Amino acid sequence: MKPLALALAAAALLAPACAWCGAMSTSAFAVPLLEGESLPRLVVAQRAITRSWGPSDDSTYVETSVPEWRSEGLAMAGSALIPGAGHLYAGETGGALVFALAEAAGWTARFLFRQKSDDAKGDAVAFAGDPGDSASAWSFERWEAVTHEDAGDLRRLYDADRDAFYSRLANDGSYAAGWKGTGETTRQQYRSDYDRSQRFEQRSRYAETGLWINHLVAAIDALRAARMHNLPLAAGTRLSLRSSWRQGPSLRASVEKRF
Repeated sequence: MKPLALALAAAALLAPACAWCGAMSTSAFAVPLLEGESLPRLVVAQRAITRSWGPSDDSTYVETSVPEWRSEGLAMAGSALIPGAGHLYAGETGGALVFALAEAAGWTARFLFRQKSDDAKGDAVAFAGDPGDSASAWSFERWEAVTHEDAGDLRRLYDADRDAFYSRLANDGSYAAGWKGTGETTRQQYRSDYDRSQRFEQRSRYAETGLWINHLVAAIDALRAARMHNLPLAAGTRLSLRSSWRQGPSLRASVEKRF
């Protein structure tokens, strides 16, 4: 019984001290004592800081106005519409002259080839004559008499599309029976003029393709001219071009400034 009496006496002495410690812990730190299986938790608060970026007194970025700045888009559109116009806008008269001369040459070639094609086709049509006239070099009546077929489809084709009709006379041997005299010989005479007109027509199309290419190349080169105009290559600055073939062909351009 003595050990139990000693334990009760010790508990009575320590109780006020524990109560004082608990009160001090709660009042000083405002954190309650942990009880049972409770674990401490760490709460982290995040603060968002918003800042407006742009030129300011403490900014390292400085806005510089380049004299006579040229719009790259306007230069490109100008030369796409009229080759050389964008180059003049960008201050490159040499490029403007080259593309303007190419444009003039393309239109001149197209006009001359188209004129020769029309003349040769006119000669071929005049040689064949009116197919409705039995006295012409080629006629519906003569073709029907030799082939014993109805020329109704040919007549409708002649009324709807003359070019397609005369193309058949030149390229389809089944219509040789409609020619006067020796059919194949007369057809070859007609075809000589018709083929000549087609050759000039093809050259006219080549000239038109060249005009489109000239517009495209002029637009791209005008973009280059405007960019070179806007690039301030001052003393100590150079344009460097580097090529690489490690992972396929590549080209890198950079402006280097020496201090």
